[in-house]
Amino acid sequence: MRLAAFDAFPPEEQKRVAVQKAVNQWRREDWAAPAPRVYCLSNYTLNGIELFLSYHLLKQKLRPEITFSDFNVVAQTLLDEDSSLHRSKPDFVVLSLDLRILIKDFLANTWDEAREAEALIQLLDLARARIKAPVIVTDFALPLLPDSRGAPSLEAKVRALNTALAAYVREHASQFFLVDVNRLVGLLGASEVHDSKLWHSSKAPYKSPMWSWLAREMATIVAAHYGRAKKCVILDCDNTLWGGVIGEDGLDGIALDASKFPGVAYHQFQAYLLGLHARGVLLAICSKNNEADALEVFERHPHSLLKKEHFVCIRANWKNKAENIADIAKTLQLGLNNFVFIDDSSVECALVEQSLPELDVIQAPADPSQFERIWQAEDLFFIPHRTTEDGAKLQQYRDNDNRAESAAGFQDIAAFLQSLDTRVELVLNRPGQAEHIARIAQLTQKTNQFNLRTVRYTVQEIEAFVASDQHLVFHMQVRDKFGELGITHVCILHLDGEGGAFVDTFLMSCRVIKRELEQFFFHACAEQAREVFGVDNVRAEFVPSSKNQLAATFWAELGFQVEQEADGRQRCHARLDALSYAQPRHIQLIAK
Repeated sequence: MRLAAFDAFPPEEQKRVAVQKAVNQWRREDWAAPAPRVYCLSNYTLNGIELFLSYHLLKQKLRPEITFSDFNVVAQTLLDEDSSLHRSKPDFVVLSLDLRILIKDFLANTWDEAREAEALIQLLDLARARIKAPVIVTDFALPLLPDSRGAPSLEAKVRALNTALAAYVREHASQFFLVDVNRLVGLLGASEVHDSKLWHSSKAPYKSPMWSWLAREMATIVAAHYGRAKKCVILDCDNTLWGGVIGEDGLDGIALDASKFPGVAYHQFQAYLLGLHARGVLLAICSKNNEADALEVFERHPHSLLKKEHFVCIRANWKNKAENIADIAKTLQLGLNNFVFIDDSSVECALVEQSLPELDVIQAPADPSQFERIWQAEDLFFIPHRTTEDGAKLQQYRDNDNRAESAAGFQDIAAFLQSLDTRVELVLNRPGQAEHIARIAQLTQKTNQFNLRTVRYTVQEIEAFVASDQHLVFHMQVRDKFGELGITHVCILHLDGEGGAFVDTFLMSCRVIKRELEQFFFHACAEQAREVFGVDNVRAEFVPSSKNQLAATFWAELGFQVEQEADGRQRCHARLDALSYAQPRHIQLIAK
Protein backbone atom coordinates (compact mmCIF):
# COMPACT_ATOMS: atom_id res chain seq x y z
CA MET A 1 0.00 0.00 0.00
CA ARG A 2 1.41 3.41 -0.99
CA LEU A 3 1.57 6.10 1.67
CA ALA A 4 2.39 9.42 0.02
CA ALA A 5 4.69 11.18 2.48
CA PHE A 6 4.65 14.40 0.49
CA ASP A 7 0.91 14.52 1.14
CA ALA A 8 0.67 13.47 4.77
CA PHE A 9 -3.09 13.66 4.59
CA PRO A 10 -4.36 12.22 1.26
CA PRO A 11 -7.29 14.25 -0.13
CA GLU A 12 -9.36 11.12 -0.77
CA GLU A 13 -9.39 10.40 2.97
CA GLN A 14 -11.01 13.77 3.66
CA LYS A 15 -14.01 13.33 1.35
CA ARG A 16 -17.07 11.53 2.65
CA VAL A 17 -18.11 10.17 -0.76
CA ALA A 18 -14.72 8.53 -1.43
CA VAL A 19 -14.46 7.21 2.12
CA GLN A 20 -18.02 5.82 2.04
CA LYS A 21 -17.23 4.02 -1.21
CA ALA A 22 -14.14 2.39 0.31
CA VAL A 23 -16.02 1.40 3.48
CA ASN A 24 -18.83 -0.17 1.47
CA GLN A 25 -16.31 -2.15 -0.58
CA TRP A 26 -14.42 -3.42 2.46
CA ARG A 27 -17.64 -4.33 4.25
CA ARG A 28 -18.66 -6.48 1.27
CA GLU A 29 -15.34 -8.32 1.12
CA ASP A 30 -15.19 -11.68 2.83
CA TRP A 31 -12.12 -11.67 5.06
CA ALA A 32 -11.85 -12.74 8.66
CA ALA A 33 -10.79 -10.02 11.07
CA PRO A 34 -11.13 -9.01 14.72
CA ALA A 35 -14.25 -6.93 15.40
CA PRO A 36 -13.40 -4.36 18.09
CA ARG A 37 -16.39 -2.80 19.82
CA VAL A 38 -15.76 0.95 20.10
CA TYR A 39 -17.99 3.12 22.28
CA CYS A 40 -17.89 6.91 21.75
CA LEU A 41 -18.76 8.86 24.90
CA SER A 42 -19.07 12.61 24.40
CA ASN A 43 -20.88 15.74 25.54
CA TYR A 44 -21.17 17.01 21.95
CA THR A 45 -22.27 15.51 18.62
CA LEU A 46 -19.41 13.11 17.86
CA ASN A 47 -21.30 11.02 15.27
CA GLY A 48 -19.48 12.70 12.40
CA ILE A 49 -16.47 10.55 13.17
CA GLU A 50 -18.25 7.21 12.61
CA LEU A 51 -17.66 6.87 8.87
CA PHE A 52 -14.01 7.90 9.11
CA LEU A 53 -13.31 5.71 12.13
CA SER A 54 -14.80 2.75 10.27
CA TYR A 55 -12.62 3.58 7.27
CA HIS A 56 -9.35 3.80 9.17
CA LEU A 57 -10.03 0.63 11.17
CA LEU A 58 -11.12 -1.35 8.11
CA LYS A 59 -7.95 -0.15 6.42
CA GLN A 60 -6.08 -1.84 9.30
CA LYS A 61 -7.99 -5.10 8.64
CA LEU A 62 -10.33 -4.66 11.60
CA ARG A 63 -14.14 -4.79 11.42
CA PRO A 64 -15.34 -2.29 14.03
CA GLU A 65 -18.70 -2.06 15.76
CA ILE A 66 -19.17 1.59 16.76
CA THR A 67 -21.75 2.87 19.26
CA PHE A 68 -22.45 6.42 20.46
CA SER A 69 -23.73 7.79 23.75
CA ASP A 70 -26.65 10.18 23.93
CA PHE A 71 -25.89 13.90 23.82
CA ASN A 72 -24.24 15.45 26.91
CA VAL A 73 -24.96 12.70 29.46
CA VAL A 74 -21.40 11.58 30.13
CA ALA A 75 -21.52 11.14 33.92
CA GLN A 76 -25.00 9.61 33.78
CA THR A 77 -23.88 7.11 31.14
CA LEU A 78 -20.92 6.10 33.27
CA LEU A 79 -23.02 5.66 36.40
CA ASP A 80 -26.03 3.85 34.88
CA GLU A 81 -25.36 0.12 34.85
CA ASP A 82 -28.06 -0.29 32.18
CA SER A 83 -26.70 2.42 29.87
CA SER A 84 -25.70 1.69 26.29
CA LEU A 85 -22.06 1.95 27.40
CA HIS A 86 -22.26 -0.98 29.80
CA ARG A 87 -24.65 -3.01 27.65
CA SER A 88 -22.30 -2.84 24.66
CA LYS A 89 -19.32 -4.20 26.66
CA PRO A 90 -16.85 -2.18 24.61
CA ASP A 91 -13.29 -3.18 23.81
CA PHE A 92 -12.36 0.53 23.55
CA VAL A 93 -13.98 3.74 24.75
CA VAL A 94 -13.46 7.16 23.16
CA LEU A 95 -13.96 9.95 25.70
CA SER A 96 -14.19 13.35 24.00
CA LEU A 97 -15.40 16.57 25.66
CA ASP A 98 -15.94 20.11 24.44
CA LEU A 99 -15.30 22.85 27.01
CA ARG A 100 -17.98 25.09 25.50
CA ILE A 101 -20.54 22.61 26.81
CA LEU A 102 -18.63 21.26 29.80
CA ILE A 103 -18.04 24.67 31.44
CA LYS A 104 -20.82 27.19 31.97
CA ASP A 105 -20.06 30.58 30.41
CA PHE A 106 -16.83 29.19 28.98
CA LEU A 107 -16.25 32.04 26.53
CA ALA A 108 -17.02 34.69 29.19
CA ASN A 109 -13.89 33.47 31.00
CA THR A 110 -15.48 33.86 34.42
CA TRP A 111 -14.93 30.26 35.48
CA ASP A 112 -12.43 29.11 38.09
CA GLU A 113 -9.55 27.14 36.59
CA ALA A 114 -8.71 25.12 39.73
CA ARG A 115 -12.34 24.14 40.32
CA GLU A 116 -12.80 22.99 36.72
CA ALA A 117 -9.53 21.04 36.79
CA GLU A 118 -10.74 19.25 39.93
CA ALA A 119 -14.08 18.46 38.28
CA LEU A 120 -12.27 17.10 35.23
CA ILE A 121 -10.12 14.78 37.34
CA GLN A 122 -13.21 13.55 39.18
CA LEU A 123 -14.86 12.72 35.85
CA LEU A 124 -11.74 10.87 34.69
CA ASP A 125 -11.65 8.95 38.00
CA LEU A 126 -15.27 7.97 37.45
CA ALA A 127 -14.44 6.77 33.93
CA ARG A 128 -11.50 4.76 35.22
CA ALA A 129 -13.66 3.14 37.91
CA ARG A 130 -16.56 2.30 35.57
CA ILE A 131 -14.71 1.36 32.38
CA LYS A 132 -12.41 -1.65 32.19
CA ALA A 133 -11.47 -1.19 28.53
CA PRO A 134 -8.73 1.11 27.18
CA VAL A 135 -9.90 4.73 27.07
CA ILE A 136 -8.88 7.08 24.24
CA VAL A 137 -9.16 10.69 25.43
CA THR A 138 -9.04 13.84 23.33
CA ASP A 139 -7.67 17.01 24.84
CA PHE A 140 -9.24 20.45 24.43
CA ALA A 141 -8.91 22.65 21.36
CA LEU A 142 -7.43 26.03 22.17
CA PRO A 143 -9.86 28.92 21.63
CA LEU A 144 -9.27 31.07 18.57
CA LEU A 145 -9.40 34.34 20.48
CA PRO A 146 -6.89 37.23 20.49
CA ASP A 147 -6.58 37.20 24.28
CA SER A 148 -3.34 35.27 24.74
CA ARG A 149 -1.53 38.40 26.00
CA GLY A 150 -4.15 39.17 28.59
CA ALA A 151 -4.34 37.91 32.15
CA PRO A 152 -5.95 35.59 32.89
CA SER A 153 -6.27 34.55 29.25
CA LEU A 154 -8.76 31.92 28.17
CA GLU A 155 -6.04 30.22 26.17
CA ALA A 156 -3.80 29.92 29.25
CA LYS A 157 -6.62 28.38 31.27
CA VAL A 158 -7.35 25.82 28.55
CA ARG A 159 -3.64 24.98 28.34
CA ALA A 160 -3.67 24.38 32.10
CA LEU A 161 -6.59 21.96 31.76
CA ASN A 162 -4.75 20.16 28.96
CA THR A 163 -1.68 19.90 31.18
CA ALA A 164 -3.79 18.36 33.97
CA LEU A 165 -5.39 15.96 31.48
CA ALA A 166 -2.02 14.90 30.04
CA ALA A 167 -0.63 14.32 33.54
CA TYR A 168 -3.61 12.11 34.38
CA VAL A 169 -3.14 10.07 31.21
CA ARG A 170 0.56 9.58 32.00
CA GLU A 171 -0.28 8.48 35.55
CA HIS A 172 -2.78 5.92 34.25
CA ALA A 173 -0.95 4.99 31.06
CA SER A 174 -1.96 1.34 31.27
CA GLN A 175 -5.55 2.31 30.41
CA PHE A 176 -5.66 5.88 29.05
CA PHE A 177 -4.35 7.13 25.69
CA LEU A 178 -4.28 10.78 24.61
CA VAL A 179 -5.11 12.24 21.20
CA ASP A 180 -3.58 15.72 20.85
CA VAL A 181 -6.29 17.77 19.13
CA ASN A 182 -4.14 20.89 18.89
CA ARG A 183 -1.38 19.08 17.02
CA LEU A 184 -3.95 18.11 14.41
CA VAL A 185 -5.32 21.66 14.23
CA GLY A 186 -1.76 22.88 13.65
CA LEU A 187 -1.15 20.39 10.86
CA LEU A 188 -4.49 20.88 9.10
CA GLY A 189 -4.98 24.58 9.73
CA ALA A 190 -7.90 26.04 11.68
CA SER A 191 -9.87 26.80 8.50
CA GLU A 192 -9.95 23.06 7.68
CA VAL A 193 -10.93 22.07 11.22
CA HIS A 194 -13.72 24.15 12.73
CA ASP A 195 -17.26 24.23 11.35
CA SER A 196 -19.09 27.14 13.01
CA LYS A 197 -22.36 26.54 11.19
CA LEU A 198 -22.60 22.89 12.25
CA TRP A 199 -21.55 23.80 15.78
CA HIS A 200 -24.37 26.29 16.20
CA SER A 201 -26.96 24.08 14.48
CA SER A 202 -26.12 20.66 15.92
CA LYS A 203 -23.13 20.98 18.28
CA ALA A 204 -20.88 19.15 15.80
CA PRO A 205 -17.58 21.08 15.89
CA TYR A 206 -15.52 19.75 12.97
CA LYS A 207 -15.31 19.58 9.20
CA SER A 208 -14.64 16.27 7.42
CA PRO A 209 -10.82 16.62 7.29
CA MET A 210 -10.62 16.94 11.08
CA TRP A 211 -13.04 14.06 11.65
CA SER A 212 -10.88 11.90 9.42
CA TRP A 213 -7.63 12.84 11.07
CA LEU A 214 -9.06 12.37 14.57
CA ALA A 215 -10.35 8.98 13.46
CA ARG A 216 -6.94 8.03 12.10
CA GLU A 217 -5.27 8.87 15.42
CA MET A 218 -7.83 6.81 17.31
CA ALA A 219 -7.60 3.92 14.84
CA THR A 220 -3.82 3.84 15.28
CA ILE A 221 -4.29 3.28 19.01
CA VAL A 222 -6.95 0.59 18.52
CA ALA A 223 -4.99 -1.19 15.79
CA ALA A 224 -1.83 -1.24 17.90
CA HIS A 225 -3.67 -3.33 20.50
CA TYR A 226 -4.16 -5.94 17.77
CA GLY A 227 -0.46 -6.06 16.88
CA ARG A 228 -0.81 -3.86 13.79
CA ALA A 229 2.16 -1.60 14.62
CA LYS A 230 5.05 -1.79 12.16
CA LYS A 231 8.24 -3.35 13.46
CA CYS A 232 10.86 -2.36 10.90
CA VAL A 233 11.54 0.51 8.49
CA ILE A 234 13.59 -0.34 5.39
CA LEU A 235 15.43 2.61 3.89
CA ASP A 236 16.96 3.58 0.61
CA CYS A 237 20.19 5.60 0.95
CA ASP A 238 20.82 8.12 -1.85
CA ASN A 239 18.47 11.12 -1.66
CA THR A 240 16.71 9.47 1.27
CA LEU A 241 19.22 9.23 4.13
CA TRP A 242 21.40 11.92 2.57
CA GLY A 243 21.24 14.27 -0.37
CA GLY A 244 23.04 13.18 -3.50
CA VAL A 245 24.46 9.90 -4.78
CA ILE A 246 27.40 8.60 -2.77
CA GLY A 247 28.81 6.56 -5.66
CA GLU A 248 28.99 9.66 -7.88
CA ASP A 249 29.31 12.63 -5.52
CA GLY A 250 31.69 11.06 -3.02
CA LEU A 251 31.74 11.54 0.75
CA ASP A 252 32.37 15.29 0.54
CA GLY A 253 29.69 15.84 -2.11
CA ILE A 254 26.62 14.48 -0.34
CA ALA A 255 24.31 16.75 1.68
CA LEU A 256 24.11 15.91 5.38
CA ASP A 257 25.45 19.02 7.13
CA ALA A 258 23.04 20.10 9.88
CA SER A 259 24.12 23.76 9.52
CA LYS A 260 22.87 24.34 5.98
CA PHE A 261 20.14 23.36 3.55
CA PRO A 262 19.47 20.79 2.18
CA GLY A 263 21.75 18.80 4.48
CA VAL A 264 19.78 19.84 7.55
CA ALA A 265 16.62 18.15 6.19
CA TYR A 266 18.40 14.79 5.82
CA HIS A 267 20.13 15.27 9.18
CA GLN A 268 16.73 15.79 10.86
CA PHE A 269 15.35 12.72 9.10
CA GLN A 270 18.23 10.67 10.51
CA ALA A 271 17.45 12.11 13.96
CA TYR A 272 13.83 10.95 13.58
CA LEU A 273 15.02 7.45 12.60
CA LEU A 274 17.40 7.42 15.57
CA GLY A 275 14.39 8.14 17.77
CA LEU A 276 12.52 5.20 16.24
CA HIS A 277 15.56 3.01 16.92
CA ALA A 278 15.49 4.09 20.58
CA ARG A 279 11.82 3.02 20.73
CA GLY A 280 12.73 -0.48 19.57
CA VAL A 281 11.83 -0.09 15.88
CA LEU A 282 14.25 -1.99 13.66
CA LEU A 283 16.12 -0.17 10.90
CA ALA A 284 17.33 -1.85 7.70
CA ILE A 285 18.97 -0.72 4.45
CA CYS A 286 17.86 -1.67 0.94
CA SER A 287 19.84 0.37 -1.57
CA LYS A 288 21.16 0.00 -5.09
CA ASN A 289 24.72 0.82 -4.18
CA ASN A 290 28.11 -0.68 -3.63
CA GLU A 291 28.02 -1.76 0.00
CA ALA A 292 31.41 -0.19 0.72
CA ASP A 293 30.18 3.18 -0.57
CA ALA A 294 27.05 3.13 1.59
CA LEU A 295 28.93 2.02 4.70
CA GLU A 296 31.49 4.78 4.21
CA VAL A 297 28.81 7.39 4.97
CA PHE A 298 27.81 5.73 8.26
CA GLU A 299 31.39 5.14 9.30
CA ARG A 300 33.16 8.30 8.14
CA HIS A 301 30.79 11.19 7.46
CA PRO A 302 31.06 13.68 10.36
CA HIS A 303 27.35 14.58 10.26
CA SER A 304 25.85 11.08 9.97
CA LEU A 305 23.82 10.31 13.11
CA LEU A 306 23.16 6.76 11.95
CA LYS A 307 25.98 4.25 12.18
CA LYS A 308 26.33 0.73 10.84
CA GLU A 309 25.44 -0.73 14.23
CA HIS A 310 21.99 0.89 14.15
CA PHE A 311 20.88 -1.38 11.29
CA VAL A 312 19.71 -4.93 11.78
CA CYS A 313 20.16 -5.75 8.05
CA ILE A 314 22.03 -4.04 5.23
CA ARG A 315 21.34 -5.01 1.64
CA ALA A 316 23.38 -2.62 -0.52
CA ASN A 317 23.79 -4.26 -3.91
CA TRP A 318 22.38 -4.15 -7.43
CA LYS A 319 19.64 -6.74 -7.03
CA ASN A 320 15.93 -6.09 -7.45
CA LYS A 321 14.76 -4.21 -4.33
CA ALA A 322 11.68 -6.37 -3.87
CA GLU A 323 13.95 -9.43 -3.79
CA ASN A 324 16.19 -7.77 -1.20
CA ILE A 325 13.22 -6.76 0.95
CA ALA A 326 11.82 -10.31 0.83
CA ASP A 327 15.24 -11.54 1.94
CA ILE A 328 15.27 -9.07 4.85
CA ALA A 329 11.82 -10.27 5.92
CA LYS A 330 12.99 -13.88 5.78
CA THR A 331 16.14 -13.10 7.75
CA LEU A 332 14.17 -11.33 10.50
CA GLN A 333 11.38 -13.95 10.44
CA LEU A 334 8.74 -11.23 10.13
CA GLY A 335 5.77 -10.98 7.79
CA LEU A 336 5.91 -8.31 5.11
CA ASN A 337 3.01 -6.48 6.78
CA ASN A 338 5.43 -5.61 9.60
CA PHE A 339 7.59 -3.41 7.34
CA VAL A 340 7.59 0.11 5.93
CA PHE A 341 9.80 0.90 2.92
CA ILE A 342 10.96 4.48 2.24
CA ASP A 343 12.55 5.45 -1.09
CA ASP A 344 12.73 8.66 -3.11
CA SER A 345 12.30 6.89 -6.47
CA SER A 346 8.75 6.64 -7.82
CA VAL A 347 9.88 3.76 -10.05
CA GLU A 348 11.34 1.74 -7.17
CA CYS A 349 8.29 2.46 -4.99
CA ALA A 350 5.94 1.29 -7.72
CA LEU A 351 7.94 -1.90 -8.39
CA VAL A 352 8.13 -2.81 -4.71
CA GLU A 353 4.46 -1.99 -4.18
CA GLN A 354 3.47 -4.20 -7.13
CA SER A 355 5.71 -7.10 -6.09
CA LEU A 356 5.01 -6.94 -2.34
CA PRO A 357 1.47 -5.57 -1.84
CA GLU A 358 1.49 -6.37 1.89
CA LEU A 359 4.27 -3.84 2.40
CA ASP A 360 3.62 -0.19 3.25
CA VAL A 361 5.59 2.01 0.84
CA ILE A 362 6.38 5.68 1.46
CA GLN A 363 7.79 7.73 -1.38
CA ALA A 364 10.08 10.34 0.13
CA PRO A 365 9.38 13.85 -1.22
CA ALA A 366 11.60 15.27 -3.93
CA ASP A 367 11.86 18.50 -1.93
CA PRO A 368 13.87 17.63 1.21
CA SER A 369 12.26 20.49 3.12
CA GLN A 370 9.09 18.37 3.08
CA PHE A 371 10.72 15.34 4.75
CA GLU A 372 9.13 16.29 8.06
CA ARG A 373 5.77 15.26 6.60
CA ILE A 374 6.92 11.65 6.94
CA TRP A 375 6.80 11.81 10.71
CA GLN A 376 3.95 14.32 10.93
CA ALA A 377 1.59 11.72 9.47
CA GLU A 378 0.23 8.79 11.46
CA ASP A 379 2.54 6.95 13.85
CA LEU A 380 2.88 3.62 12.07
CA PHE A 381 5.14 2.37 14.85
CA PHE A 382 2.92 3.16 17.85
CA ILE A 383 2.94 0.48 20.55
CA PRO A 384 0.48 1.03 23.42
CA HIS A 385 2.75 -0.33 26.16
CA ARG A 386 6.47 -0.50 25.54
CA THR A 387 8.34 -3.32 27.23
CA THR A 388 11.92 -4.24 28.01
CA GLU A 389 11.83 -6.60 25.03
CA ASP A 390 10.89 -3.76 22.67
CA GLY A 391 14.07 -1.87 23.54
CA ALA A 392 16.25 -4.96 23.14
CA LYS A 393 15.06 -6.12 19.70
CA LEU A 394 18.20 -5.21 17.77
CA GLN A 395 20.40 -7.09 20.23
CA GLN A 396 18.04 -10.07 20.14
CA TYR A 397 18.31 -10.28 16.35
CA ARG A 398 22.09 -10.11 16.58
CA ASP A 399 21.99 -12.89 19.17
CA ASN A 400 19.85 -14.92 16.76
CA ASP A 401 22.47 -14.44 14.05
CA ASN A 402 25.06 -15.84 16.45
CA ARG A 403 22.81 -18.81 17.21
CA ALA A 404 22.32 -19.51 13.52
CA GLU A 405 26.06 -19.32 12.90
CA SER A 406 26.67 -21.69 15.81
CA ALA A 407 23.99 -24.13 14.60
CA ALA A 408 25.73 -24.41 11.23
CA GLY A 409 28.65 -26.08 12.99
CA PHE A 410 26.55 -28.97 14.34
CA GLN A 411 25.35 -32.06 12.50
CA ASP A 412 23.21 -33.18 15.45
CA ILE A 413 20.33 -30.94 16.64
CA ALA A 414 20.45 -32.47 20.14
CA ALA A 415 24.10 -31.53 20.50
CA PHE A 416 23.37 -27.98 19.34
CA LEU A 417 20.51 -27.58 21.82
CA GLN A 418 22.73 -28.89 24.61
CA SER A 419 25.43 -26.38 23.67
CA LEU A 420 23.04 -23.42 24.06
CA ASP A 421 22.95 -23.73 27.87
CA THR A 422 19.24 -22.78 27.93
CA ARG A 423 17.98 -21.50 31.28
CA VAL A 424 14.34 -20.68 31.94
CA GLU A 425 12.38 -18.96 34.68
CA LEU A 426 8.73 -19.88 35.29
CA VAL A 427 6.63 -17.10 36.85
CA LEU A 428 3.09 -17.23 38.20
CA ASN A 429 1.97 -13.59 38.08
CA ARG A 430 0.50 -12.26 41.32
CA PRO A 431 -1.61 -9.17 42.05
CA GLY A 432 0.57 -6.14 42.63
CA GLN A 433 3.36 -7.46 40.41
CA ALA A 434 2.67 -5.45 37.28
CA GLU A 435 6.08 -5.33 35.62
CA HIS A 436 5.34 -8.15 33.15
CA ILE A 437 1.66 -7.48 32.37
CA ALA A 438 2.32 -5.30 29.31
CA ARG A 439 4.59 -7.90 27.71
CA ILE A 440 2.08 -10.71 28.37
CA ALA A 441 -0.70 -8.67 26.73
CA GLN A 442 1.62 -7.81 23.85
CA LEU A 443 2.35 -11.48 23.19
CA THR A 444 -1.35 -12.33 23.08
CA GLN A 445 -1.87 -9.51 20.58
CA LYS A 446 0.87 -10.40 18.12
CA THR A 447 1.76 -14.08 18.45
CA ASN A 448 0.29 -16.07 15.57
CA GLN A 449 2.29 -19.17 14.63
CA PHE A 450 2.36 -21.02 17.95
CA ASN A 451 -0.87 -19.78 19.52
CA LEU A 452 -3.40 -22.49 20.28
CA ARG A 453 -6.53 -20.27 20.41
CA THR A 454 -5.28 -16.87 19.14
CA VAL A 455 -7.27 -14.91 21.71
CA ARG A 456 -6.18 -11.26 22.01
CA TYR A 457 -6.12 -9.46 25.37
CA THR A 458 -5.49 -5.92 26.55
CA VAL A 459 -3.38 -4.93 29.55
CA GLN A 460 -6.56 -4.33 31.57
CA GLU A 461 -7.86 -7.83 30.78
CA ILE A 462 -4.57 -9.46 31.78
CA GLU A 463 -4.58 -7.42 35.00
CA ALA A 464 -8.11 -8.68 35.71
CA PHE A 465 -7.01 -12.31 35.15
CA VAL A 466 -4.06 -11.85 37.51
CA ALA A 467 -6.34 -10.35 40.18
CA SER A 468 -8.95 -13.11 39.76
CA ASP A 469 -8.90 -16.22 41.98
CA GLN A 470 -10.34 -18.14 39.02
CA HIS A 471 -7.33 -17.65 36.75
CA LEU A 472 -3.64 -18.50 36.77
CA VAL A 473 -1.40 -16.43 34.51
CA PHE A 474 2.00 -18.01 33.87
CA HIS A 475 4.87 -16.78 31.76
CA MET A 476 8.33 -18.10 31.06
CA GLN A 477 11.52 -16.13 30.44
CA VAL A 478 14.34 -17.70 28.45
CA ARG A 479 18.03 -17.00 28.19
CA ASP A 480 20.97 -18.91 26.77
CA LYS A 481 24.69 -18.44 26.28
CA PHE A 482 24.09 -15.92 23.47
CA GLY A 483 21.82 -13.61 25.46
CA GLU A 484 18.37 -12.82 26.83
CA LEU A 485 15.32 -13.87 24.84
CA GLY A 486 12.95 -12.33 27.40
CA ILE A 487 9.37 -13.46 28.00
CA THR A 488 8.57 -15.93 25.25
CA HIS A 489 5.76 -18.13 26.65
CA VAL A 490 2.33 -17.41 28.16
CA CYS A 491 -0.24 -19.77 29.64
CA ILE A 492 -3.56 -18.66 31.15
CA LEU A 493 -5.60 -21.28 33.01
CA HIS A 494 -9.25 -20.82 33.99
CA LEU A 495 -10.00 -22.81 37.16
CA ASP A 496 -13.45 -24.32 37.66
CA GLY A 497 -13.06 -24.72 41.45
CA GLU A 498 -13.54 -28.49 41.29
CA GLY A 499 -10.04 -29.63 40.31
CA GLY A 500 -10.43 -28.77 36.66
CA ALA A 501 -8.82 -26.11 34.48
CA PHE A 502 -9.37 -24.83 30.95
CA VAL A 503 -6.37 -23.62 28.95
CA ASP A 504 -7.64 -20.23 27.88
CA THR A 505 -4.31 -19.19 26.31
CA PHE A 506 -1.18 -21.09 25.41
CA LEU A 507 1.38 -19.42 23.16
CA MET A 508 5.06 -19.29 22.38
CA SER A 509 7.09 -16.63 20.57
CA CYS A 510 8.45 -17.70 17.20
CA ARG A 511 11.92 -16.74 18.47
CA VAL A 512 12.19 -20.02 20.40
CA ILE A 513 10.40 -22.47 18.13
CA LYS A 514 12.10 -25.87 17.68
CA ARG A 515 13.89 -25.79 21.02
CA GLU A 516 11.52 -28.25 22.82
CA LEU A 517 10.43 -25.50 25.20
CA GLU A 518 6.68 -25.66 24.60
CA GLN A 519 6.15 -29.09 26.20
CA PHE A 520 8.49 -28.18 29.05
CA PHE A 521 6.48 -25.01 29.69
CA PHE A 522 3.13 -26.80 29.72
CA HIS A 523 4.30 -29.46 32.16
CA ALA A 524 5.91 -26.85 34.42
CA CYS A 525 2.64 -24.89 34.54
CA ALA A 526 0.60 -28.06 35.06
CA GLU A 527 2.86 -29.22 37.89
CA GLN A 528 2.45 -25.95 39.78
CA ALA A 529 -1.32 -25.89 39.13
CA ARG A 530 -1.60 -29.42 40.52
CA GLU A 531 0.67 -28.94 43.54
CA VAL A 532 -0.57 -25.53 44.67
CA PHE A 533 -4.15 -25.32 43.36
CA GLY A 534 -5.25 -28.95 43.24
CA VAL A 535 -5.81 -29.15 39.50
CA ASP A 536 -6.03 -32.77 38.35
CA ASN A 537 -7.71 -32.53 34.93
CA VAL A 538 -7.32 -30.09 32.07
CA ARG A 539 -9.47 -29.15 29.08
CA ALA A 540 -7.96 -27.41 26.09
CA GLU A 541 -8.71 -26.33 22.54
CA PHE A 542 -6.98 -25.81 19.27
CA VAL A 543 -8.74 -23.15 17.20
CA PRO A 544 -7.31 -23.02 13.68
CA SER A 545 -6.32 -19.71 12.14
CA SER A 546 -4.60 -18.80 8.90
CA LYS A 547 -1.21 -18.90 10.63
CA ASN A 548 -1.16 -21.41 13.51
CA GLN A 549 -1.02 -24.80 11.77
CA LEU A 550 2.42 -25.28 13.32
CA ALA A 551 0.66 -25.90 16.65
CA ALA A 552 -2.13 -28.16 15.35
CA THR A 553 -0.71 -31.39 16.81
CA PHE A 554 0.48 -29.98 20.13
CA TRP A 555 -2.25 -31.34 22.40
CA ALA A 556 -2.08 -34.80 20.81
CA GLU A 557 1.70 -34.85 21.22
CA LEU A 558 1.26 -34.09 24.93
CA GLY A 559 -1.06 -37.09 25.28
CA PHE A 560 -4.44 -35.34 25.41
CA GLN A 561 -7.57 -37.04 24.13
CA VAL A 562 -8.51 -35.06 21.01
CA GLU A 563 -11.98 -34.68 19.48
CA GLN A 564 -11.67 -33.31 15.96
CA GLU A 565 -14.48 -31.12 14.63
CA ALA A 566 -15.40 -30.46 11.01
CA ASP A 567 -14.14 -26.85 11.03
CA GLY A 568 -10.69 -27.95 12.22
CA ARG A 569 -11.27 -27.04 15.85
CA GLN A 570 -10.04 -29.57 18.40
CA ARG A 571 -11.57 -30.13 21.83
CA CYS A 572 -9.08 -31.83 24.11
CA HIS A 573 -8.92 -33.19 27.65
CA ALA A 574 -6.49 -35.06 29.88
CA ARG A 575 -5.93 -36.14 33.46
CA LEU A 576 -2.59 -34.75 34.56
CA ASP A 577 -1.53 -37.98 36.27
CA ALA A 578 -1.96 -39.77 32.92
CA LEU A 579 0.55 -37.56 31.13
CA SER A 580 4.18 -38.67 31.10
CA TYR A 581 7.10 -36.37 30.43
CA ALA A 582 10.87 -36.59 30.61
CA GLN A 583 12.47 -33.17 30.97
CA PRO A 584 15.09 -32.54 28.28
CA ARG A 585 18.62 -32.34 29.62
CA HIS A 586 19.35 -29.14 27.71
CA ILE A 587 16.73 -27.05 29.60
CA GLN A 588 17.52 -25.84 33.10
CA LEU A 589 14.78 -24.39 35.33
CA ILE A 590 16.47 -21.72 37.45
CA ALA A 591 13.45 -20.34 39.32
CA LYS A 592 9.88 -21.34 40.01
